[in-house]
Formats: sequence, C-alpha cells, structure tokens
Amino acid sequence: MTVSGDTPLPVENRLNGMMEEGAVSAERKLKSFRYVVGSVNDSALKVWAELWREFQQGVTPNGVVLPATERGFKPSCGWPEFLEKFWLLKHYLDYVHNFVK
Repeated sequence: MTVSGDTPLPVENRLNGMMEEGAVSAERKLKSFRYVVGSVNDSALKVWAELWREFQQGVTPNGVVLPATERGFKPSCGWPEFLEKFWLLKHYLDYVHNFVK
C-alpha cells in the first residue's frame, strides 16, 4: 500500500487496512498483532535494561543501595539522556497499552 508514488503509509494506517473485515484471516491478524506488540515490547525492554545498567553500579544484587548512590546518583550518560530514556520507555508502554485496548 502506498499513498502517492512510493511513500509508504504510517504503520497505524497499514495495520488498520489489514484489520478491515475480510482483508486477511483472523489467524494472520493475530500474528501481525503479535509481531507489532512484540517489537514494541522488545524496544521497551532494551530501554529498561539501559536504565537498569545505570543503577547497577550503585546497587548490590540484593537491591541494597550503596552509600555513594544514596548521597547522590548521577547517571553516566548524563541527566538529559537518562530522563529521555524514561520518556521513551513510557512512550513504548503507552503504545502497547493503547494498542491492546
């Protein structure tokens, strides 16, 4: 599916087109749904892993916060990038939430 020329439609429009009645089988719809949700979920887990790596330096495997971290946590990537990762994680989770409603 394309708009004018070779410009592809946004993902949401392509998915809506696939979900139209009679366009594809129910099994194919479910498979496509699982791929999209799985992809967004993988992205969210990667961001979470990056955030957790920042904290691992100041937390023991048992979850005890070390004194240096208690005095003041500073992410190695810097505060702007660290907070951007939190917003990205929220975006992924919101997308999955809205997609599965």
